[in-house]
Amino acid sequence: MSYTFTTLREAVQNYTQNEETSFVANMGLFVELAEERVLKSVQLNEFQKNSAGTMAIGNQYLNVPSDFLAPFSLSITSSSSFEFLMFKDLDYVQTYTPNPATTGTPKYYAQFDVDNLLIGPTPDAAYTTTLSYFYRPASLIESQLTLTVGATGSFTNGEKITGATSGVVSTIKAIPSSTTLTILVPSGTFTDGETITGATSGATTTVTSTGSDATISWLSENAEIALLYGTLTEASVYMKEEQDIMAMYNSRFAEATSRLKNLGEAQEVTDQYRTGEIIRQKN
Repeated sequence: MSYTFTTLREAVQNYTQNEETSFVANMGLFVELAEERVLKSVQLNEFQKNSAGTMAIGNQYLNVPSDFLAPFSLSITSSSSFEFLMFKDLDYVQTYTPNPATTGTPKYYAQFDVDNLLIGPTPDAAYTTTLSYFYRPASLIESQLTLTVGATGSFTNGEKITGATSGVVSTIKAIPSSTTLTILVPSGTFTDGETITGATSGATTTVTSTGSDATISWLSENAEIALLYGTLTEASVYMKEEQDIMAMYNSRFAEATSRLKNLGEAQEVTDQYRTGEIIRQKN
């Protein structure tokens, strides 16, 4: 079966027998953490893409795309060569190039933070880069609001918005365009035609079309068991469940992610391709 946010929320409430208000209000967080657990446990081939860029001379950091989850490979191109860099631990790259002012042809890269890779040595030229990476797919907890053109002020990512008529509160996850907001699925429903206001920016506009929590995501359709037990695991932490209950949920989550790997729909994060080899050979 496939889950929508509503049906997954109902399933978790049925398993836990918990309808307490704050528990239900945190359901979106439980689902989001579960999605992260699935995506970090199994690298799904469906969510791999390439991004072209350029290294800046003397800058040891390379910015990653906003939907970046994990690296697959990083290559550089100059006028005379094409090379894959080797993925290493952050400590290794920092030790290899202790002085950022020391430049050379890059050999290694590491995950520095959520927005940047660390390059070593610091680039001595404006190398063209191709980053092959796994990206975060659309989340089950995200919904879309279509807005009237001509908002007063500018909304900001991460701020809360409130509907003047419905009283519904949600959080902005992304701003794809001037007339669209990606928001966390709220516990209530915004009303078409009502005014929404940003808590931080003070921006206001009118909703012309509300999103729906009846949609499904790739994970909720293709990894629904892993998503269910991942959500139950996160919910059980919140509830401070008994250890045997938490262990059962964790065990079933592990079984579900193992099946994903065995089906050949995904690849584990292995040293083979994270150290510069393009792809693991298939039999």
